[in-house]
Amino acid sequence: MGGQVPWCDRLDCLLARFEAFKSTAFHEPDRKLKTSRFQRILSDVCAVVRDAEHTHAPQLGEVIEQAHALLEACLKYAHSDQAGLQALNTFGHSDDFDEPWIDDVMENAGSDIIDEFIRLYSKNMKPGSLAPQLPNLAHVRPWTRSPRPHGLTTRLSRFRPGIVPTATSETPLARCVAEARAQLTTDLVPTTYDMSISSGSSILAIASGAGWKAREPTLQYYLLNAQSNNCLEGVSINTGQSSVPRFIATDEARKLVFVADDDNIKSFSFGSGDGGAVPKRLPNVHTMNSERIYDGPITTLSNGRIARAGKGQAAVWDISALSTSGDDSASSICEGTPRIGSHHDEAGRLFGMQPGGSKPHSIVPFADDPAYAPSTWHLHPSSGHLICGERAARSGGYACLALDLEHGGRRAARYLGHGGDVVRITTSPGDPNLFVTAASDGYARMFDVRRPLPVLTIETGIQREGCADVVFVHPDGIPTLFTGGDRTQQIKMWDIREQECVYELSTGNNAVSAMVWDDVRASLYVATTCPHVNHLGERAGYRRARIPTWATWAGVERDYKAYKMGNGAATKPSANPVGRGPIVVHDENGTLVSDEGEEERGYYDTESEDSGEDDEEIDEAYSADMRWPEKCFHKENYFGYAYDAGENMLFRWHFKDAPDIMQLPASTTNDW
Repeated sequence: MGGQVPWCDRLDCLLARFEAFKSTAFHEPDRKLKTSRFQRILSDVCAVVRDAEHTHAPQLGEVIEQAHALLEACLKYAHSDQAGLQALNTFGHSDDFDEPWIDDVMENAGSDIIDEFIRLYSKNMKPGSLAPQLPNLAHVRPWTRSPRPHGLTTRLSRFRPGIVPTATSETPLARCVAEARAQLTTDLVPTTYDMSISSGSSILAIASGAGWKAREPTLQYYLLNAQSNNCLEGVSINTGQSSVPRFIATDEARKLVFVADDDNIKSFSFGSGDGGAVPKRLPNVHTMNSERIYDGPITTLSNGRIARAGKGQAAVWDISALSTSGDDSASSICEGTPRIGSHHDEAGRLFGMQPGGSKPHSIVPFADDPAYAPSTWHLHPSSGHLICGERAARSGGYACLALDLEHGGRRAARYLGHGGDVVRITTSPGDPNLFVTAASDGYARMFDVRRPLPVLTIETGIQREGCADVVFVHPDGIPTLFTGGDRTQQIKMWDIREQECVYELSTGNNAVSAMVWDDVRASLYVATTCPHVNHLGERAGYRRARIPTWATWAGVERDYKAYKMGNGAATKPSANPVGRGPIVVHDENGTLVSDEGEEERGYYDTESEDSGEDDEEIDEAYSADMRWPEKCFHKENYFGYAYDAGENMLFRWHFKDAPDIMQLPASTTNDW
């Protein structure tokens, strides 16, 4: 007990500070000062845990649990109506212990916010006055003034100035990723709830809702070995479930896709059929009854099992012991068959549909956390533990922990520092000890499974926009992170060693729903949702586009021809072509050199003030046929090609040495 007392005493003092804060906070008129005081309490709680860890306190586990209880109480208060606090910053980082907090060097408030502010200012605050002087974050230069590291860098990327990625000529794939040399392919998708790629990259599967108000339970999938470089061909099937599936998992060894709605889990086989080929429509194989109790995420376990989370427990099925459906009809799954025009209850379930299928073979209670209800989890391959996150709306907390289902559902570890719901978790084969979480408070956090606090905290968006998803990969051994934005409508690529955001990729003004990485083909798949289309498929809130000449398809073509004239290398042309960003030069070995031919590491660091073209010259003829959302984060001149998806879309970014950057999707037109 001797080693425990100092840490527990400090936490008791912080609890007293929190109680005193609550009693006086209501009378504090300065929200900024009040939030700062509260934020300090959270940071000091984490500091106690950090000190206990670094001094090897013998009762570290008990210290972590006491700190967790205090943080949970603080966060529940902070998110309540009575708190009156501003949005919280991250509190689990520490620069003193090399556990930093990093953010994007490029500040951007978003065109929708800026336009709305100017409209209100000119109309209501000071009618008839000139536009006000705006801060730097409201002044975003056009794409032509941004760095472009390679002639084959996709036009739908936006690089940050002054950033030199870790990748070199000795890591060619990582260099392609760092330079956004990627070929884009797109396909329409229903409303996406979850997405999974099999471990061998044979299939990409999406749990989604299609049809009227996106209520038709749908599995959309892509057999990746059969896809071409130029297009994506997916298949969409009705799963025959009573509501839309919200969770999905894949089993490469058994060639199965598992799709879960609130009532049951269904499996579909992507194994070869009688003719040696995978059937175009995957047959249903099993149905597992979740008993409307186990309605959380699903995952495959070792030894051919599948598990599903409930509150305080998990259900487990042995796949080899399951009865098979015998056919792919919906009637074999539930009592009743969904019909066009069928009525749904408030939860979106079809009336008259009752859960069917095999009941769980075993139930594993969460021995240490009987009220815990995971809303997301991810199997950590090296430990076999399930890294779990919860949503406060579902279970009342913000806990992230590791569960050991193989040993009675015990809690193997607890991870602190989240200020909101944990919505996604990812790992990479490149580092067996790390995992990354995406949270609703706008941060991605990297954890070492052996430590209770994040080793790196990344602010992924603005104004505490939630981080929609994360993908952690190691091309050529270089740790790389992709984060997805909701309101910011973008994908950001982060160099973990440099601790910098290198660039962002366009999503066509769509919000990111889910992301996965195809390690076999070095491809990033991103499922997106169009916020400008309602559940009936109707577009709204569009205006006539104003597209610069260099952001048209013809501008892309001129740029590509100029690149090809350099004999296949990004050699310096005689003049800066239309639409070209800052010119960079590679030698015959692909080494970056300056304009004078000398090697230069600062090739991203350029202003390109002396442009020979008018950056804002609008192509009126082209723009007349194009449409752009009135409220979106990016304007037409933000990327090198003005692209609006206009529908829910799946993106495939294939990183390679020589991508076809002319392969660009069509943008929204006036032909609706």
